[in-house]
Amino acid sequence: MPPSPATSPTPALSNQSVTHPAPPTGATPPQPTSGAASTPDASPESRWRDKPNIIGLLTLGAAVVAVGLTIYYGNDSSDSGRSQAKSGEVQATTGVSEAERQPKLKVARVAAYLKKGIDGTDKAESENLKDLRGPHLDITFENRAPGPSLITRATLRLREAGQLPRCNGSGGELEISMNYDFPMPLELPKTPYEKAKDISFTVEDNKLDRLTLTMGPETVGWGPAWYGVADIVFDHDGVKTTVGPIAVVDAGGDSAFYPEGDTWVIESVNEPSCLDETAALVDRLKAIPGITASKELTSLRDKLTSMGH
Repeated sequence: MPPSPATSPTPALSNQSVTHPAPPTGATPPQPTSGAASTPDASPESRWRDKPNIIGLLTLGAAVVAVGLTIYYGNDSSDSGRSQAKSGEVQATTGVSEAERQPKLKVARVAAYLKKGIDGTDKAESENLKDLRGPHLDITFENRAPGPSLITRATLRLREAGQLPRCNGSGGELEISMNYDFPMPLELPKTPYEKAKDISFTVEDNKLDRLTLTMGPETVGWGPAWYGVADIVFDHDGVKTTVGPIAVVDAGGDSAFYPEGDTWVIESVNEPSCLDETAALVDRLKAIPGITASKELTSLRDKLTSMGH
């Protein structure tokens, strides 16, 4: 067999230093690596740790936050303003609706006249009496609103009161206590003299309704007829409505001087000048501004005119 090629033995490493070839002339020798700080452009991470860059980032972040807050609170303020405006509109609309629903009570008609239907007591006989005649105040109300109106109180303010002049000498012992809604003294103690009465009277929506009250002297005898001038204040729906003035006269107890139907019976006149005095009193009452004179007061003036007074 042919002999195997000889294998060259691996040379052994020695402690001799290895000499690197010198760099070409003009080339920059490589710089040794050390632990010194890198320059700013050494790496991207080092740039974020640089102080000027950190300040710039913080400034940018603060600006972004400020813009965000401005937009948020601007929108919130705008929404709040719109919400308040809408609330104001709702309240205004509600107020108008409530005002429209409030009753609008008006006085449509006022009348006064003598009529039966009043109770009383004969003081001399201690006897209860029925269906006595006395002055009635008749008020018609109109409610122009879509809701009912409730009248809760009536206050009568008496401006003046007294008796017609006596024109004859008749008289007697009769004395009757009358159960008026508003009993009045024969002589006015103080002006105005007031009496109040709690009532409950409802006028339905878009309806007319009548309320009747009675007034007169608390005691009726054989004396001449009593007269009075009054206003009535009605409390309803949180407001007040005044009716008046109204002038009334009662029948009295004089058998020779009293109202009868649409006229008056006037007899046994002792002094004709008394009739002139009565006519002057009636004229003064009827001349009160805005007065509503009772049927009997008007018919008394007509009777006196027919008699030449």
